[in-house]
Amino acid sequence: MTTGIEFLKPPPVKKGRGPAKNKIRLVSTSIRLPKEIVEYFKEQYPYTGQAKMREILAEWVEAQRGGNP
Repeated sequence: MTTGIEFLKPPPVKKGRGPAKNKIRLVSTSIRLPKEIVEYFKEQYPYTGQAKMREILAEWVEAQRGGNP
Protein backbone atom coordinates (compact mmCIF):
# COMPACT_ATOMS: atom_id res chain seq x y z
CA MET A 1 0.00 0.00 0.00
CA THR A 2 1.29 3.45 -0.84
CA THR A 3 0.70 6.61 1.13
CA GLY A 4 0.83 9.00 -1.81
CA ILE A 5 3.97 10.81 -0.65
CA GLU A 6 6.48 8.69 -2.57
CA PHE A 7 7.05 11.63 -4.92
CA LEU A 8 8.67 13.51 -2.01
CA LYS A 9 11.50 10.99 -1.78
CA PRO A 10 14.65 11.96 -3.66
CA PRO A 11 15.37 9.87 -6.74
CA PRO A 12 17.99 7.13 -6.30
CA VAL A 13 21.54 8.33 -6.86
CA LYS A 14 23.53 6.61 -9.57
CA LYS A 15 26.90 5.47 -8.34
CA GLY A 16 29.72 5.40 -10.81
CA ARG A 17 33.46 5.49 -10.94
CA GLY A 18 33.61 9.21 -10.29
CA PRO A 19 35.53 11.86 -12.20
CA ALA A 20 38.65 10.86 -14.08
CA LYS A 21 41.92 11.46 -12.28
CA ASN A 22 43.71 12.33 -15.49
CA LYS A 23 42.51 14.75 -18.12
CA ILE A 24 42.87 12.24 -20.94
CA ARG A 25 39.63 10.59 -21.91
CA LEU A 26 40.21 6.95 -22.79
CA VAL A 27 38.09 4.82 -25.08
CA SER A 28 37.86 1.09 -24.66
CA THR A 29 38.76 -0.82 -27.81
CA SER A 30 39.78 -4.25 -28.89
CA ILE A 31 42.85 -4.65 -31.07
CA ARG A 32 44.67 -7.70 -32.33
CA LEU A 33 48.45 -7.43 -32.16
CA PRO A 34 51.22 -9.84 -33.13
CA LYS A 35 52.29 -12.09 -30.27
CA GLU A 36 55.87 -10.76 -30.41
CA ILE A 37 54.73 -7.19 -29.77
CA VAL A 38 52.59 -8.14 -26.78
CA GLU A 39 55.40 -10.26 -25.32
CA TYR A 40 57.90 -7.44 -25.80
CA PHE A 41 55.78 -4.95 -23.86
CA LYS A 42 55.04 -7.49 -21.11
CA GLU A 43 58.76 -8.18 -20.71
CA GLN A 44 59.99 -4.60 -20.93
CA TYR A 45 57.16 -2.93 -18.98
CA PRO A 46 55.51 -5.64 -16.83
CA TYR A 47 53.26 -3.28 -14.84
CA THR A 48 52.80 -0.40 -17.27
CA GLY A 49 52.62 -2.11 -20.65
CA GLN A 50 49.35 -0.55 -21.77
CA ALA A 51 50.37 2.88 -20.55
CA LYS A 52 53.66 2.61 -22.42
CA MET A 53 51.85 1.57 -25.61
CA ARG A 54 49.57 4.63 -25.25
CA GLU A 55 52.59 6.86 -24.69
CA ILE A 56 54.42 5.55 -27.74
CA LEU A 57 51.33 5.82 -29.95
CA ALA A 58 50.63 9.36 -28.72
CA GLU A 59 54.23 10.38 -29.52
CA TRP A 60 53.93 8.86 -32.99
CA VAL A 61 50.63 10.65 -33.68
CA GLU A 62 52.11 13.94 -32.49
CA ALA A 63 55.12 13.47 -34.78
CA GLN A 64 52.80 12.75 -37.72
CA ARG A 65 50.88 15.95 -37.02
CA GLY A 66 54.10 17.93 -37.07
CA GLY A 67 54.39 18.39 -33.32
CA ASN A 68 50.95 19.96 -32.88
CA PRO A 69 48.84 18.14 -30.27
